[in-house]
Amino acid sequence: MKKIVSFAGFDTLFDIDPFYDAIGRLGKRYNIDEKLIRDTYQAKERELMQQVPFEKYSKLMEDALNQTAKELHFEITPSDFSDVLIAHTVIKPFPDAPTALYQIQEKGYETVLMTNHSKDLIRSNMINLDHSFNAVFTAEDAKAYKPNAEFFNFVNQQLGEVDEHVHIAVNMNKDVIPAQKAGWRVLQIDRMNETAPITSLMDTVDKL
Repeated sequence: MKKIVSFAGFDTLFDIDPFYDAIGRLGKRYNIDEKLIRDTYQAKERELMQQVPFEKYSKLMEDALNQTAKELHFEITPSDFSDVLIAHTVIKPFPDAPTALYQIQEKGYETVLMTNHSKDLIRSNMINLDHSFNAVFTAEDAKAYKPNAEFFNFVNQQLGEVDEHVHIAVNMNKDVIPAQKAGWRVLQIDRMNETAPITSLMDTVDKL
């Protein structure tokens, strides 16, 4: 019996906030509101992820930064981009991620990572996680970014016949809705609401 638990990467297994905080800190250099830079970048990133043809994330990130700078009237320097790129490579997992992943594997599930990020960047983040996934699927593999159905269709094709597939994620639009459309059971984490049914990765172990 083939049982799969797939995970969204950032916001689910990895804390992406330090990366976006690094983008926000550019505001201190250019006397621009930090939240404005961060929000503008995230909007540009989402827009670029839906464009055709597909663009690798590391290049997309550079384009999003340059578009943000143009809209807010400053200019990105090589040093700025280097600082932001370094911030991405040192992103760490949430504290409960390694234990939750281990316990899920102990329950007989294969673990699969699904991420919008490129192979080179996610590889550096996975070093901090210290977990051996059965499969890792990136947008670079699928040539599409979540929530594009092509990403989820690609994963279904690669996994083949599966008896049980559970997807664990935080983001409703990027992961939960398209995963449900793909026919998977979904466990949604809400770390911001202490009264939510699932507030951590450890909570998901008991739901399987």
